[in-house]
Amino acid sequence: MTEITYPKYRWFVLIAMIIITASGHSANIGAAPLVGEIAESFGTSLGETTAMSMMVYMLAAATSCLLSGFIIDRIGFVRVWIISLTLLLIASLLMNLTSYTPTGYTLTRLLQGFANGPITAVIAAVCQEWFHYKERSYVAAAQGFAVWVGLSLGLVYTPAMLNLTNNWHVALSWSAAPCAVSLALALILYFGPKPPVIAPVSAGEQRGAYKSDFKLALSTATTFILFALAVLDTWYQQAFNDLAPGFYAVKPPVGLGLGPMGAGSNLMWAGYASMLGGLIAPVVVEKLFKGKPRIPLFIACTLSAIFMLCMRFMTAQSGGLLILLPALMLFFSSFVNPTIMGFIAKHYPHSVAGRIGGIASGMAIVGAAIGLIVGSAILHVTGAYYIPMIVMAGVIFIAGVAVAFLEVPKVFQSSKPVES
Repeated sequence: MTEITYPKYRWFVLIAMIIITASGHSANIGAAPLVGEIAESFGTSLGETTAMSMMVYMLAAATSCLLSGFIIDRIGFVRVWIISLTLLLIASLLMNLTSYTPTGYTLTRLLQGFANGPITAVIAAVCQEWFHYKERSYVAAAQGFAVWVGLSLGLVYTPAMLNLTNNWHVALSWSAAPCAVSLALALILYFGPKPPVIAPVSAGEQRGAYKSDFKLALSTATTFILFALAVLDTWYQQAFNDLAPGFYAVKPPVGLGLGPMGAGSNLMWAGYASMLGGLIAPVVVEKLFKGKPRIPLFIACTLSAIFMLCMRFMTAQSGGLLILLPALMLFFSSFVNPTIMGFIAKHYPHSVAGRIGGIASGMAIVGAAIGLIVGSAILHVTGAYYIPMIVMAGVIFIAGVAVAFLEVPKVFQSSKPVES
């Protein structure tokens, strides 16, 4: 078997991946802290506005993410990045022109979601094309770190643009700036050195493996457990991140009454905790538990559920708990996603990793969309944020139970490469 050498250029690829992922998720969450202003402008309820802002975005992102895995394995992740970032840049710029009616705003968010979906779906392909087997869990964790960098940036960035421009349409259009930087990085990667591992289909080799390995992957229960974990974890995380800014910002008795900037300044610490949790996850799983994720993920999910239930008793006068509880919740729940993606990159062959990783990423967004549908509907009917919180606590606990059935698929145990 040919020995694979991974060049130092892979660290530039890693930096580019972090920036590109962060810019996409900044555009994702940017509308959430402005829900109150958007609702007042359109004369719609908070639930309806949350659905227009986030649910539509998530459904579009889930669709494109599910489809992108098949494209990644054929044309490569860099081309997918270039296409996605170009569409996201255009959609963000259009926000200042098309968002003055509910229909125009919803359609623009739909385009943003469709463009952003594939950006994070590439992680398994990035890991396998550029990084050593032992590095892949850490690279997947770095993407999780990047997601939360983007979410934290978006929670502060768009409210800051709103304060600067006094116009929420213009504030949202400024999401184009980080996208432009990311597009430049993707173009540099396209014209730069090629990876040491080339996708079998794009190289014209092992075409049969492209189909047969995918059938094998779908024949093992492990694949569907990974998909279920992706759905449940991101339901919890993304639904919280979409609903919590409104809960913190909106006036009592519905919310805490802290305003958009108050919501952003308190919740951004949860983003930092999520970054830390995502980075620590591979160390805990790989070093302390010898690569076996069952026990650490069960503990992490159970603690996340407990801290979510504690949110029910918070008020605007809760002081440090306004920061601490969301931080603890997202610190522990952020263990799940990088572990899933690292597991796919380590234990599935290159011929199928892009599709399985893309489907897992798409299923994660499906979970977030389901959470938003349920949360927005309950918020619309009851006018309260507490019941969606109870639902999310149950969801993350179920994820902790499901991880007990996760095991390395036996059909792919011989796929580990020889590396230097």
